[in-house]
Amino acid sequence: MTPDLPFAPPYKLKLDDTRWVEVQADGSQVDTTAPVWPAADATTARASRPAAATRAKSAQAAAVLKVPFAEKDEAKRLGARWDAAIKKWYVPAGVDLAPFARWTQE
Repeated sequence: MTPDLPFAPPYKLKLDDTRWVEVQADGSQVDTTAPVWPAADATTARASRPAAATRAKSAQAAAVLKVPFAEKDEAKRLGARWDAAIKKWYVPAGVDLAPFARWTQE
């Protein structure tokens, strides 16, 4: 009895460090090239997403804040927003900075 594979042919299989084959539905193997993945380096792709998001948010931010955890609800109530990429609170552009004076970073 052959085990059921979690995927159906055709699929690519790496035989050694330099050789790739494509396994056909009938079980035959044809030499091929390495598969092309959507993101060649997942670490680089993951790292670039927060940077892009941070650039977009920082362009819209009037000020970055240093808000203690215990005061986060008050900052949010006043209109501050959380930037998860850089893990900091910021004041969006167009919002009055006066209520946030105690949290502004020098």
